Amino acid sequence: MKCANCGAEIKLGCVYCSVCGKEAQIVPDYNVEEDILKELLEEDDKPNKNTSSNGKKKKSLKNSQKKKKEAEQKKKQKRLLITVSVLIAIAIIGVIIVLLVQNSHKKSFDYQYQKGISYTEEKNYTKALTYFEQAEKLQPDNVDVLLRMADLYRLRKDETSEEAYLLQILTLDKNNEEAYQMLIALYDKQKEYDKLQDLYEQSDSDKIKALFDNYEVKAPEFSEEAGEYNDTIEIELMADSDCTIYYTLNGDSPIEKGMEYTEPISLEDEKEYTIKAVAKDARGFYSEIAEADYEITFEAPDSANVTPAAGTYYDAQSISIQVPAGSTAYYTWDGSTPTQDSDVYSEPLEMPQGNNVLSILVVDDHGLASPVIRYNYIYLPE
Repeated sequence: MKCANCGAEIKLGCVYCSVCGKEAQIVPDYNVEEDILKELLEEDDKPNKNTSSNGKKKKSLKNSQKKKKEAEQKKKQKRLLITVSVLIAIAIIGVIIVLLVQNSHKKSFDYQYQKGISYTEEKNYTKALTYFEQAEKLQPDNVDVLLRMADLYRLRKDETSEEAYLLQILTLDKNNEEAYQMLIALYDKQKEYDKLQDLYEQSDSDKIKALFDNYEVKAPEFSEEAGEYNDTIEIELMADSDCTIYYTLNGDSPIEKGMEYTEPISLEDEKEYTIKAVAKDARGFYSEIAEADYEITFEAPDSANVTPAAGTYYDAQSISIQVPAGSTAYYTWDGSTPTQDSDVYSEPLEMPQGNNVLSILVVDDHGLASPVIRYNYIYLPE
């Protein structure tokens, strides 16, 4: 073995180099060049073995790459499948949402209302009514829907339903002009004049009442002004020639309890009268009720005037008594008080001879009596 430091030969068993004194290192007698050459020769001796190993490695690599490629392909297919599934699910959800929205829209008031209008314009009144009925269920108090339904029933000549819807409108809007116009036309067509009258009376709007101008009947007029009278009077009632007049004397409604007017009304009793009168035309439409108050108060007649005056006469005289119209004069010559059983004055009286007292009582046709008046006549013929 040689010294690693100086290269001197170290004896077997020595630990230190005898030349340089360095510790001996056990280094085998190794020739690098020889080892390399040996390895090359060994490689030349085994060409087939290395070739086979490389082939296996290449084949293994190809198989690995193929498997990897297949795995990646499967992953791609799986991702594609997931993506497609997600897209399909989104599409289905979208369709469901669209259908739900459309279904919700179809159940809305606006949809039903607009479809009703469309079918009305197309004159498909049956379908229009179907949609308006659905709209009414959604908004029962919508006056516009009720008006359109009433008009559709009019077009279908269903007058009962038309009237029902129009009256329903007036419960929601008591002065709805369009509903009044349609009801007026309907009742006029049906000649339901009592209903027209009721319809007229239920409104307190001047604008609505003006719709009835074509049906207005002039109220009756009275021949005598209302007021106080001291005697019997006769009242004539006047209206258009095609009208019948009904009246009451106690203030009751002439429409409900009136007597038909055929001749002047005589107010003969001493009391108050409230005359109400109404005119009804040939269609059965009533006028406004006319009213007048009368008070009859009778006064006792004045005492009779007599000619000639009381006094002494020497020539024959005729005595005349001036009796008020509508009255009767009763008289006596003996100074007693006359009654309705006494003599009735009818013509001038001859003055009797002597001293006589003419007593006169006047009674009118109401039974009222004047004060008794007395005249003293003395007739002394020559």
